[in-house]
This record gives sequence, structure tokens and C-alpha cells, in this order.
Amino acid sequence: MNDAQTQVDMTAEPLADRPQVIVADRQLIVCQGIGSLVAQIPEVRLGPFATDKAGLKQLLSKTEGPAILILGVRLSDGDLTSVLDVVRKSYPQVMIVVVAEDTEFAFIRTAIKSGANSVCMMSQILTSLPKILGKLVEGHSIVPTDILRKLTSENADSLSRREHEILALLVDGLTNFQISARLGLSENTVKYYLKAIYQKLDVNSRGAAIAKYVAGNY
Repeated sequence: MNDAQTQVDMTAEPLADRPQVIVADRQLIVCQGIGSLVAQIPEVRLGPFATDKAGLKQLLSKTEGPAILILGVRLSDGDLTSVLDVVRKSYPQVMIVVVAEDTEFAFIRTAIKSGANSVCMMSQILTSLPKILGKLVEGHSIVPTDILRKLTSENADSLSRREHEILALLVDGLTNFQISARLGLSENTVKYYLKAIYQKLDVNSRGAAIAKYVAGNY
């Protein structure tokens, strides 16, 4: 019994050598829920949580060795697009998994376009996340088959990157003035983009545009 235990200990990968997983979402309770699942996956080790961009940047700057970021679609001070831009530019070595609700499929599409290594629907996280993390540890990016099928079966995305950014900020509840300040545009330019967005989505109101966007129906 002791010899067998010794053999297991000698062959097991040291905890410090396993990729560290950082979980980031605007709601701490979501981080904790995902963290409890990650803690049960032997190929990785659970790291700290972040709820805003500043906290996430601080954690990533201190991370040594391989790291995986599990990212919700919003932090308390930023949407998915802005967070992905920061991580990809400043920490390109970090592998990213974006987690979204089924009603937030638009963010899954955005995540893939922005270079996320994998995506996971919250409704399937118990079965999908362990498989995804296992593939990332091996160095492989992965998009689950059901998500890939939905993406490829839909019409080509007609929205521009800037329109995606504006819609994401609409979802976060920002006004036209706040959007213009965030993106460095004039309010008139924001209104121009909104008019184009409404036409492409075939809607005539802010609320209808938001509803259609978060459901991925465009």
C-alpha cells in the first residue's frame, strides 16, 4: 500500500507545474461557482478571481507559468470585447475560455472572432469545461461541435467590429454620450452607427436591438 502510494506521488505532476486557472466575471458568485468546478479538474490548479479589468490585469501581471482565463461576458467595468482586447495585447500567452448563457450567443460569436481559444455555454459547463480545459492543457484550441454547428449554419455576420462594440455597450446600459466617450467618437457618429445597426437587425428601437443581439439572432 505504501509502495503504491509512493509511486503515485512520484509520477503525479507537481501542482505548481499545472496551468493556473483565473476566473473573471462581474459577479463573484459566478466566479465561485465556476471555481468549485475547476478545483475538481486534476490537470489544472485554481487561481484567484477577478470582477473588474484592473483586478484582472493585476492578477495576470503576477502570473508565472502557463495560465488559462475563464471569462464571463462582462466584468463590472467592461464588456467582453474590451477585456479580450486588453488580454490579447498585453498577455498573449494566456489561453482564454469564454463562458456565456444560451441567451448570450452573440458574445460567443464575438469571442471566437476576437481570438478566444475556446467557448462554453453555461448550460453545458459541467460536462464541457473539463474537456475544454484538458484540451487547452495539451495546447489545443477547441470549439464544441454544437456551437460550431450553430455558427456555421447561420448567415454570415453582417455587423462590423465597431457595430459589435456599440451593441455590447448598449447591452451594458450605456447612453449614447457614454458610448461616444468610451469609444472616442462623437455623439452624432454613435447615432449614425445605431441607425445602421437598426437597419441591419430590422428593428426600430434600442430594446429590440439589444434583445436580438444578445440572442444571436442577426
